[in-house]
Amino acid sequence: METIDDIRHLPELDQDTIHIWGVHVPDVLDRIDVLHAVLCNAEQEKAARFHREADRHSSIAARGALRVLLSGYTGVPSSELEFQYSENGKPSLVPQASRLLRAGQGRRDACDTIAFNVSHSGDWVVLAFGRSRQVGVDVEMIKEEMDVMPIASRYFTPEEAALIENAEHSCAVFFQLWARKEAYVKACGSGLFRELSSFSVPIENGRLPDRGEKDGWIFQRLEAGSKYASAVVTDKALDDVPCYDFNALKW
Repeated sequence: METIDDIRHLPELDQDTIHIWGVHVPDVLDRIDVLHAVLCNAEQEKAARFHREADRHSSIAARGALRVLLSGYTGVPSSELEFQYSENGKPSLVPQASRLLRAGQGRRDACDTIAFNVSHSGDWVVLAFGRSRQVGVDVEMIKEEMDVMPIASRYFTPEEAALIENAEHSCAVFFQLWARKEAYVKACGSGLFRELSSFSVPIENGRLPDRGEKDGWIFQRLEAGSKYASAVVTDKALDDVPCYDFNALKW
């Protein structure tokens, strides 16, 4: 991952790119109280409901990093960002989301056009940001000993299930497929209302390509190491997908 040392130095988020940010949760524990402080009351209460400390930390890191980065991209203070949700739960920023915007001092266009999505699994949080496009991201910790075929047979298409069954490392392929499918339903905003078996991700010559296109959607694999699978999906042409390390960022 690339590093950026200061929130004031974020690269321009143009319409041909998606920016990916990775948060290794154990590495931000020394700043977890700072991230907790930028959350709204509802987000703090949600984090407090987790019984496991690791789950609380993941929730705080995910929502805190989202607010910090959205503030950097939009110019709106992180504590003043307001979110709205579709009927299927897809989040977006409320237009004119803060007092600064209402006073005409903020970057209204930045709030109105930015798209974002968040996923976390195990020790990692992954965030995706785009401009004037739909975007969905997912990360999954690969469980090597999991019996994946019963799930694949039920929730995946026959072509996808066959790909898993014939793979040398079936668990890895299963979670790579799962990450792509989850990222797709998050990008199109259908959430849990979309049956995972009702669509197939791009498969070329019996393998999963790093980047594939299907029905106008771009599926991009993200490098996540040997223990995780991750992908981002978007509805518009894509030139570049830079990945940045949130742990190195100062704000």
